[in-house]
Amino acid sequence: MNDNKDDEIDLIALLKTVFVARRFVITITVMFSVLGIVLALVSPVRYTASSMFMPQLSEGQSNSSLGGLASLAGINLTAIMGGQPQEIAPSLYPQIAESSPYRMALLETPVGENQISFRDYIIGQGEGVSIIASIKKYTIGLPSLLFSSNNEEPTPQTNNLFDISEEDKDLFEFLGQILSVEVDDQEGLVSIGVEFSDRKIAAQLAQAATDLLQTKIIAFKSQSARNNLQFVQGQFDAKRQEFEQIQDSIAMFKDQNLNITSSLYQNQLTRLESRFTVTSSVFQGLVGQVEQAKIQVNKDTPIFMIIEPVSVPLKRSKPQRTMMVIIWTFLGGVIAVGWTLVKAPVFQILEELKSS
Repeated sequence: MNDNKDDEIDLIALLKTVFVARRFVITITVMFSVLGIVLALVSPVRYTASSMFMPQLSEGQSNSSLGGLASLAGINLTAIMGGQPQEIAPSLYPQIAESSPYRMALLETPVGENQISFRDYIIGQGEGVSIIASIKKYTIGLPSLLFSSNNEEPTPQTNNLFDISEEDKDLFEFLGQILSVEVDDQEGLVSIGVEFSDRKIAAQLAQAATDLLQTKIIAFKSQSARNNLQFVQGQFDAKRQEFEQIQDSIAMFKDQNLNITSSLYQNQLTRLESRFTVTSSVFQGLVGQVEQAKIQVNKDTPIFMIIEPVSVPLKRSKPQRTMMVIIWTFLGGVIAVGWTLVKAPVFQILEELKSS
């Protein structure tokens, strides 16, 4: 009972301490509230355009987690369970959006009324990228800049390497801040969002990001079938040319030997007709293979069900001014009350340390 009474007395003492310093607490809380209002008013406005779609996966992708564990053990369930075409798991879509080729292609997206590239738009509008790049260039990168200017030599162009400049790196970081790709593993939904100061450009970039991601997934999924179609098409074209040449050879041979009935003539004609029969059989078989390859390409091309298409946002997503004011007001109150309660013990400890 005494312990509870002591606790109650301590609580009352704390409340008295706060009540005595109520002017200080109210002043600090109001100051933080005003700071929150100022920050809410000066914070840049952002609009978020988004899309949501669901990729149609083959039956072999239903147990993607099981397949991943099997692949770690060196077991290929795809080959064992019927050889389904290889697919990109939806969980890898964010990694594709973070890749350099994807972001480089996204920077070339035409935006705005003038349809200039997003790269030129960012640099022209001064969204902070050029300023950051200049600061890095003339502060941290100053030694390398001086060294490179004194020993400037042309570097050979390499076609098999992906060359990224410092400006590209800064632009990639900017894209990483405004672009988000989220995947719901349970529902299989993919959400792409773009947060930008201009609502129309945000919508244009969100649509371009969605189309580009789907294009890359389609290219990967149907790559094997397209390679097979290209090979079969090449064989078909070559065999068609040979087929037509043998047809012409038989016609010319008959025209040149209209009145000849010798055995040599019959043997040569028989050989030509035999070649024509074999070539015609192979040619007809390739016709069927070409059609099958085309069907396989269409079959392996994934289909995306659009759940929520991209639309131009009407309301801003940031800043949430009311929430900002509430948070800063609450933070000011907590700091003021906390300082009021710990001020006396802290000063007492400091005095004891000085006296000792």
